[in-house]
Amino acid sequence: MGNQSVSKFKWSLFAVSALLGAMLTIQMTSGKNKESNFAGADIIQVKNALAYESTHHEQLLEQINKMERKLQVYESSPGNQESVLAKMKDDLNKAKVEAGLTPLEGNGIRIEIKEDPTFSIISPSPRDPHEEKYHIFDHELVYLVNILQSNGARAVSFNNQRVVTSTGIREIGVSKVDQIIYPGTMQVNFNVVTLPYVIDAVGDIDKMKGAVLTYIGEDFFRSKGKALIITEYRDGKKLVLPPYTRSPNYQFTTEDKAEGAAKK
Repeated sequence: MGNQSVSKFKWSLFAVSALLGAMLTIQMTSGKNKESNFAGADIIQVKNALAYESTHHEQLLEQINKMERKLQVYESSPGNQESVLAKMKDDLNKAKVEAGLTPLEGNGIRIEIKEDPTFSIISPSPRDPHEEKYHIFDHELVYLVNILQSNGARAVSFNNQRVVTSTGIREIGVSKVDQIIYPGTMQVNFNVVTLPYVIDAVGDIDKMKGAVLTYIGEDFFRSKGKALIITEYRDGKKLVLPPYTRSPNYQFTTEDKAEGAAKK
């Protein structure tokens, strides 16, 4: 029984260490994959984006320190395994929520970007070649998600795909000849998404809505022949965000390291 208890403790420690390590790995590597394309953005938009990245960097450093403190607590409590296991289970559940691995329900807003019937005669189909001024670029959608994340959003989903730190919003295969755009395929978490775009955000309703209308607004999408519709979900009417379903990358965490027995 003693060996089974020790083995259970080691595997539990490994599981928590693996998840925390994966979260850190995803966050640190995702920064390398994000593209900053703010062609045409005004100085306020650029300053807002820089402020968000600076805050995000500070949050990453704080998470590193937090993870190191957790590991020190686990490693320094060999005499009270039941208490440590309970603490680890609680931390694991919290980490799953923060990493987007579980569904999340709460107050928030739904943003819909769809064809505007008012401009249906002059606005071309988004699937056909069209003038550049009518095209919604992937970096514009990334910017919209960043606005939400830096203004009160606890979690975001895009066309039923949970947005996490490793999420990529990319248009694959798009090309431009003169001023004509030949659209590609928009993807979120490597899954194809099409208009209408539906972005759900759980968090501070008033702050998120105000930021979206201030930094990007209805006129921006109207100029592209699209309608921007924001719906509030409060109290009895709540949003439910799906969990992130792709497998996290565990390449920097190993069982050997978790048990403290390095192989030569």
